[in-house]
Amino acid sequence: MAWRHIIGVLSDTHVPHRLLALPPGILQHFHGCDLILHAGDVEDLSILEPLRALAPLYAVRGNVHWQYSTGTHDHTLPAQVTVRVGNRVIWMTHGHLNFGYTMLDKLMHLGTRPTRARINQAIIKRLARARPPEADIVVFGHSHQLCGVWQDGALFYNPGAVCIDARVSGLPTVGRILIDDAGVIYPEWTVLDQL
Repeated sequence: MAWRHIIGVLSDTHVPHRLLALPPGILQHFHGCDLILHAGDVEDLSILEPLRALAPLYAVRGNVHWQYSTGTHDHTLPAQVTVRVGNRVIWMTHGHLNFGYTMLDKLMHLGTRPTRARINQAIIKRLARARPPEADIVVFGHSHQLCGVWQDGALFYNPGAVCIDARVSGLPTVGRILIDDAGVIYPEWTVLDQL
């Protein structure tokens, strides 16, 4: 099928604190994309340049606040971005929305050890209240767990995380959102080991 729009999506790269560099397969995977979105926790902004060389790039800040002591942080990026792609509107934010929600998400981990799917559900509930009404696609990260949920006419899409460490179970993933000539949205994910 020929796609009208191919949008590459990644999140939670955490370079250089959890990964030394972007895995090399990412650039090849995003070759040919019309647009690339990074849903936060970039940390070292220089990793965005090779992505920007492939396609127009939008990125949002993450929630990792301790980075200020290292001088490597993404807090100069916007907290949210709205992008029109054909007849679709994408709203992207990292998922935490503010420091209070970051702390709430941390508290969810204490004692109960919620699944990543449950964390995504909480984030989607939060973002459903905050999303602009014209947004057909809501892109977020934060949980390090891929998901795609249709709710109230919008796709809530998390590409998962490029960075996986000992604290997080799962596989490193990236994603693409494909839009056909009729404006139908097709989400997909790729495990980085398969790139």
